[in-house]
Amino acid sequence: MQTLTKGAADTKADGDVHRALFLLAGHNVFNKPFFFGPFNGKFGAAAATASKNAKFFLGYPKGQLEPTFGQRLDDYLLGRKKQTRAMLQRQAERGFVLARRFVYPSKVKGRLIGRPGQGTHSFVAAPNNWESDNAIDIALPFGTPLVAVADGEIGTQFGALNSTNPRFLGLRCHLITANNEFYYAHLSKFANGIRPGSRVKQGQVIGLSGAANGVNHLHIACKRSDPVSLLIEH
Repeated sequence: MQTLTKGAADTKADGDVHRALFLLAGHNVFNKPFFFGPFNGKFGAAAATASKNAKFFLGYPKGQLEPTFGQRLDDYLLGRKKQTRAMLQRQAERGFVLARRFVYPSKVKGRLIGRPGQGTHSFVAAPNNWESDNAIDIALPFGTPLVAVADGEIGTQFGALNSTNPRFLGLRCHLITANNEFYYAHLSKFANGIRPGSRVKQGQVIGLSGAANGVNHLHIACKRSDPVSLLIEH
């Protein structure tokens, strides 16, 4: 992606700007928000400051805390690039403590077939929400048991969507945890006792996988982290 600086984008929404603001707003592997608006299609002063703060948090050296957003920062925020030992040391010295405790979302480990911002998970195309965009698709045999990635509560957005679009087939639910929220979609069935308000424990079966668009898979999204991190148990 291009390197974004203050004033680099005009009032027309740009894919790179949307992506940068989306990640800086907290939809990153660290569950950490740096940007608080406005979402106006511009990479302005608030986004520039957020980029500088993100680099400070990540442990960039003092001389590299530029108010810019480019591929390197994108890679760190999405977990594609790991911090060096020196960066982790600076991060600790600056008082930042990380806590990421997830388990794999299904009883069977499947193949990753969709990533955030790709294909139907576009950062700019409808429905343009975190449930659709900040998500991964995992190919799984139909009826695979799905589990809670962390302790939490089943949210009120529950059951089938009112749509005949094959993209949105199956059942869906939100899992609200202490510091995050997860969206499971295309389930074929819920486990006994799973309903809005149900308290669930990490690793508890909440339902069975299903299919959408003719593909057997689980669609799972994170509100404040990179969902690819769910493929690695912490």
